[in-house]
Amino acid sequence: MHKHTLNYLMFLIVHTVNGSWTEWGVWPSCSVSCGQGFRFRERKTTTFPFLTESERGDCNVTCLVNGNWGPWSIYGPCSVTCGAGVQERTRLCNDPAPVGDGEPCDGVDTNSKNCNIEQCAAFTATLTGGVHSYQNGGLIGYPIKLLDTRGYSNGIFTVLPGMGGVYLVSATMMSGSVTGHTTLRKNGAILVWLFTNNEYDMASQTINIHLVEGDRIWVQMTNQASSLFDVYNTFSAVRIR
Repeated sequence: MHKHTLNYLMFLIVHTVNGSWTEWGVWPSCSVSCGQGFRFRERKTTTFPFLTESERGDCNVTCLVNGNWGPWSIYGPCSVTCGAGVQERTRLCNDPAPVGDGEPCDGVDTNSKNCNIEQCAAFTATLTGGVHSYQNGGLIGYPIKLLDTRGYSNGIFTVLPGMGGVYLVSATMMSGSVTGHTTLRKNGAILVWLFTNNEYDMASQTINIHLVEGDRIWVQMTNQASSLFDVYNTFSAVRIR
């Protein structure tokens, strides 16, 4: 006789003779330690023929997985286009990611290093002492270089390969005992006008401009024959990004 058929007949006998069942036993541990599993519990009859009945239950055990770092990314670009900057790289806690009560990854997810690329171009130049006469349109040469950089020569700054960017450019003038007009120019176009009268006034202006390879900037006299006085006349530029 088949086992299930026999159990069923015994079940009928128990109920026919007014038998009873014990309480279900407690559920044992799941059949797996992680994920979907199953388990059985039992109960028995209290009278002859003393049968045992089993009940199956599904169980799902939350897996415990400790986190582990994945590989570092490559370093990103330098934070500045010239001068001292910083490069960063990152990593993810996903190899594997923590699950359940698993421990998170130990350590940091960001790492950086210094990047020293080419120094930012910068120059400052002035006139020599005394009075310097110029005709209208005359280039101001600024021969005294207080801070020099490649690309600057005789009052003209030329943006060489790899030197393009945003520059802070400044021009200062004093005409002394005469009236004077000078202009700061980029490739011939006027960017700034400076004017002083004949009472040793000074004029100065600073601007930010974007320069690309091949651009040229300079200062020139813009009124009829005039002069500039002494070292108070300066021309400077520094790349800021």
